[in-house]
Amino acid sequence: MKLLADLIGINTYEGNYTKMVDYLVKRLEAIDGCQVHIQEISHNKANVIGIFGEPELVLNCHMDTVKPSNAWTYDPLKMYEKDGKVYGLGACDTKGNIYMVLKALEEAQPRNLMVLFSVDEESGVKTGVKYFLESSFREGIGRAVVFEPTDLRLVNKHRGYYSFTLEDTGESAHSSTGGKGAIIKAAHNVIKLDQLGFNVGIIQGGTAGNVVSQSCTYRASIRTFLMPEEVVETIGTNCKGTRIEKRFNGPPLINEKPSFKGEFHQVDFWTEASLFQEAGIEAIVFGAGSINQAHSEDEFVEKWQLEKGIKIVRDLIVDSKQI
Repeated sequence: MKLLADLIGINTYEGNYTKMVDYLVKRLEAIDGCQVHIQEISHNKANVIGIFGEPELVLNCHMDTVKPSNAWTYDPLKMYEKDGKVYGLGACDTKGNIYMVLKALEEAQPRNLMVLFSVDEESGVKTGVKYFLESSFREGIGRAVVFEPTDLRLVNKHRGYYSFTLEDTGESAHSSTGGKGAIIKAAHNVIKLDQLGFNVGIIQGGTAGNVVSQSCTYRASIRTFLMPEEVVETIGTNCKGTRIEKRFNGPPLINEKPSFKGEFHQVDFWTEASLFQEAGIEAIVFGAGSINQAHSEDEFVEKWQLEKGIKIVRDLIVDSKQI
C-alpha cells in the first residue's frame, strides 16, 4: 500500500499540483509502452496524460481533494489502516481510485488506452477535464470511465450541478426611513430558492446596522436534471430583478445505452462524466469508496474494494467492453 500512502501524502487541496504531477509522471514512465504528456494549464497546475497505442477509451481520475477540516482524528496526509479500512485524505475521493488505476496499469500491459489524471474537479470553475476536452488529446476518444466513489457500482445517470452568484440591489438610506433594502429582498428570494430545491451557501451584504442595504450577493446552487437555460429561467421568474451570474455549469449525465457490460445505477452526486458525455464521448462513472465518506473527516475506503477494483480495472484494460 506504499503507493496509496505516497498519493495521500501529497497535498493537492491548495491548488499546487507540482509534486503530484511529478510523481504520476514517474509512475507512468515506468510502464512499458506509455507515452506521457503534461498538459499545462497554469502555474503549478497541469493534467497528466498517459497514452498506450491508439486509444479509444480514457480512464479519468481527478488529483485534487477538498481541504481537510480540523475534526480529523489523525494527520489527514498520512495513511493508516484499521479494521479493513484505509484512512487518509482522498482515500475515498479519489486517490484510492488513482491507486487502483495505477496498480491495474502496472499489471495489465495496456495496448490501446489513455489515462487522464486531471485537476480542479473539487474547486475549479473550469476544470482540468474541460481543458482536456478542448484539446487535441481528446481526438479519437469515444468512451470514458470517470472514477468516483460508487461502491464499485456502474453509474450511467446523475443530476446536473449548477451554481450562480445572485445580487439584489436597493437604495441606501438611514434605517429610520423604514426602507427594506437589498438584504430584505435577498431574504425573500433565498426562501423562494430554498423551496425550489436550491442551496444557498454564502450571503454577503450591507455596510452598517443603521443603514438600509444597497447590495446583497449570495451563492445559490442546485442539482437537477433540468438544462441550464431552464434553471436560469426558474431563478428569473421567481426572483424578479435579481442579477444572475453563472459560476459553474455541470450538465446531468444521461447515458441511456451504455456500451459497457454490467448493471447500471443512478447516483445523486455530480461528476465530470457528464462533461465527456456532453462532448460526444460516451461516459460512465465507477470507483471504489462510498460517497458517504467523500469530503468527510477521517475519510476511508474499504480495503477489499480497492483489491476487487484493481481486478475489475485490469479486466477492463484487457477487454475494453468489460467492466
